[in-house]
Amino acid sequence: MAAFVLPDALVGRSIIDLVADQAARRPDALALTARSADGAEQRLSYGELLARAQRLAAGLRHLGVTRGDHVGMMMNNEAGVEAAVTMLALHRLGAVVVPVNTRFAADEIVYVVNKARLGLLIAMRDFWPLLQSLEPRLAGVRHVITVGGDAASAPADWQRIFDEAPARHEPWPSVPPDAMSEILFTSGTTAHPKGAVMTHGRSVISAYGFAEAMSLAETDVFQSFFPFFTTASLHCLLLPAWWAGAQAVLDPALDVPAIIGRMERERTTKYIGAPAFYIFLLDHYDRSRHDLSTLTMFDYGGAAMPVEVIQRLAETFPHIELRQTYGMTESGPAGTVLKGEDGQAKLGSVGRPWPLTEVRVVDEAGAAVAAGTAGEIAIRSPSVMLEYYDEPVLTQKALQDGWLLTGDIGYLDAEGFLYHVDRKKDMIIRGGHNIGSLEVEEALFRHPAIQDAAVIAVPHPKLGEDIHAFVVPRPGRTVDAGALQAFCRDKLADYKIPRRITFTDALPRGPMGKVLKSDLRRLAAEQSHGSTTNEAG
Repeated sequence: MAAFVLPDALVGRSIIDLVADQAARRPDALALTARSADGAEQRLSYGELLARAQRLAAGLRHLGVTRGDHVGMMMNNEAGVEAAVTMLALHRLGAVVVPVNTRFAADEIVYVVNKARLGLLIAMRDFWPLLQSLEPRLAGVRHVITVGGDAASAPADWQRIFDEAPARHEPWPSVPPDAMSEILFTSGTTAHPKGAVMTHGRSVISAYGFAEAMSLAETDVFQSFFPFFTTASLHCLLLPAWWAGAQAVLDPALDVPAIIGRMERERTTKYIGAPAFYIFLLDHYDRSRHDLSTLTMFDYGGAAMPVEVIQRLAETFPHIELRQTYGMTESGPAGTVLKGEDGQAKLGSVGRPWPLTEVRVVDEAGAAVAAGTAGEIAIRSPSVMLEYYDEPVLTQKALQDGWLLTGDIGYLDAEGFLYHVDRKKDMIIRGGHNIGSLEVEEALFRHPAIQDAAVIAVPHPKLGEDIHAFVVPRPGRTVDAGALQAFCRDKLADYKIPRRITFTDALPRGPMGKVLKSDLRRLAAEQSHGSTTNEAG
């Protein structure tokens, strides 16, 4: 298996170098637009961002933070400025950044903090009461620093540490590319979140790869709502933008009217979001009121994008190129990109591998399968995670002979374009027939009265599993289960048509906009005989 040949610009680099190099070359160019903890929106140049990061790094070093320390960051985009500065300050010191999902329940926080062996937590002030209540269960945490809010009641205040940072300090530690940079926790099929370990070298390669996938340039204004604590925010927005010397714009929240206003204000050129964002955008956009003329690209990833929504986007925004990306936390996220030039000819594909990435489809024995044959998608790249933190068995299952087994089912066509069929765990086996949930969802989306849809497997006493669909009608539109099933008859084989359909006002979604199918499974179990479910044979 041939080794990847890295461009010289990637060799020996660390994450802080992305900003430091731009600051040396173009100190006044805009690097970041984000909300600060005080509620104000700020624009920072590369020179300002580096200076703030190094000032905070000096203050943290004065408190005892050193290379190799594991530091948790429980922050979201409401304090996007402080989050970005903190992350870079920690990388300046060679500390390991561990984002903590701000939507985690108490038990999940305890698990991640203890699993990652955090000694320091930097959290928004709103989360301090919760962390205080969990203190007896957080085994190794010695200090908590809070961001924003009332400094008088904080254990240690971020702003005070920043303001009182020593003006003179020793040289910064050397951070080699193989040093651990992050532990990125991701949920999946296991009982607890798994921590994907990244190194500085892998993260820099990831930034380069995604910047290439997005064709990012210094002139770009690259915007997203992805929450700071997600891989998508760090490795698909901030680091790629800074590799390219572009301006990153971090939306405080998934607030579509506010996002449209920010697009206009910042003169955004490229936006990246989950499919749910674009569904909401189509509902809010008004050509007569909104000027999105500077936008040249929409990218979507993180979940399957319905073909119906792609077609509506193309009709509504004919001047904007539509791209689709496929990757995951564990891959760095190296993966594939479908560019606009191939969008119509390869509708439904997630594209071809971007630079320094190989993709293949394998059978249960790990052997590559022929074009057109479905199997598990495998990815090879120098940006793929090093391991799952302190999980040797899971690491061995996921990383085999240099390939990451993704847990996704897909196939490659004769030209090397990848098609994502489903997650392994979301495949439905009904009476011996394998049914991809995405295929059924796609058919439901094509009904003019349906705004959103998700499909899950539910137990069936004779068939093993059956199909349960959750659908959201468009405002002012009505449709019943029988009409939906009739609509699907010329689009799906009879065994793929949902027998159980639940109508609901909204689907449960996580911070990235992904449908929470685990929540839908619980709802289906609770109301299998309830009045909101319609079942037909």
